[in-house]
Amino acid sequence: MSFTVFIQVFFVCLLGAMSPGPSMAVVINNAVLKNRYHGILTAIGHGLGITVYAIFAVVGIGLIIKTNIFVFNSLKILSIIFLFYLGLKSIANKNQISFEQENLTTEVTSFFQGLTIAVLNPKIFIWFIAIYSQFMSKNNDLLFNIYLILTAGIVDTCWYVLLTTISTSGLLLNFFKNKSYILEKSLGVIFIMIGVVILLDLFLKIN
Repeated sequence: MSFTVFIQVFFVCLLGAMSPGPSMAVVINNAVLKNRYHGILTAIGHGLGITVYAIFAVVGIGLIIKTNIFVFNSLKILSIIFLFYLGLKSIANKNQISFEQENLTTEVTSFFQGLTIAVLNPKIFIWFIAIYSQFMSKNNDLLFNIYLILTAGIVDTCWYVLLTTISTSGLLLNFFKNKSYILEKSLGVIFIMIGVVILLDLFLKIN
């Protein structure tokens, strides 16, 4: 595995984690409305949920490559379309994320709230299928596939632990509450740029 691929995998996992949505709201709510400890537990639970999806994506794509290369190439094309969709949707979205929801059930621990919000979001699985299809091939060794899985979970957990620390210390909390749409639109542009790069790479391989 080259250093360039190492950075690429890390970067796309970080982008996925940073994307504003229900997960960010749940983590910040638990950190602010309860305490930092609950926020960290939520982050760890969310990271575990992400790891589960990463395992499914890597194993599923690996099986597709071995059984039907046409389906695999079709998956790459669909992944490009999905990235453009995510990018355009993020740029066009005008709604602010609500960080004031207190209707989370008190019977469920913060850890399982983080795990549940990840596992019950099918967009995350589609994201991994779209992104990891670009890194999967018949020549992938076990070590690289393990790296794909672990990086997704570790990066996600670290991002939300950082977010918990920020939200409980007052640093940049108002930005995430009031200006999250700026982050969302910026990530939308990056998603489109990644889609363009993947499309060009696919075109060059065909020709």
